[in-house]
Amino acid sequence: MDLPFAPSDGPVGPDELAEIARCIAEHPRLWEDDLDHDRRKRTYNEVFTSEHLGVWVICWNADDHDTGYHDHGSSCGAVHVARGVIRHEHLRLGARPVGGPVWAGEGFCFDGTVIHRMRREPRAELTVTIHAYSPPLVETGQYRQDDRDELLHRVPTAAEEQLRPQGFQGDPTGLPPSRPDPASSAMS
Repeated sequence: MDLPFAPSDGPVGPDELAEIARCIAEHPRLWEDDLDHDRRKRTYNEVFTSEHLGVWVICWNADDHDTGYHDHGSSCGAVHVARGVIRHEHLRLGARPVGGPVWAGEGFCFDGTVIHRMRREPRAELTVTIHAYSPPLVETGQYRQDDRDELLHRVPTAAEEQLRPQGFQGDPTGLPPSRPDPASSAMS
């Protein structure tokens, strides 16, 4: 596979992962054939893997596609939105989550300690995201509040398993996104 970046021969940090995810997103020939448009589920495929790097493409086909709160084990990572819009949120204890929409052409990165959630924005068109992790994902942790003791629990999950909300996750932040009209903001 001809990659639009030189694969690292060592661990890759969040900022470099963000650049790799952006670079892969800008070369759809590397991932378009892996898309599955089954509206019943969020689909994902591995685009590239090496000892130090794993890159995935995820296709968010419906409004209810949601990862729930999760971490990435010992991996840091980055996400770049190739098409559509996702909502990215960080868990805050005792307060509403903080987050917002991430539009096509935008992205974010994180270290291995982050607990976050992603979902497709309601009424957004087909959304495709590119995810880069270092080291490659082995395990994620999903978070749920136990109904009996109301404590937050981490549920270890193999990297190949699809993430989905585990029990009540709270209401996603914000309303459906709307981009500011450049003409109206230029007038103010």
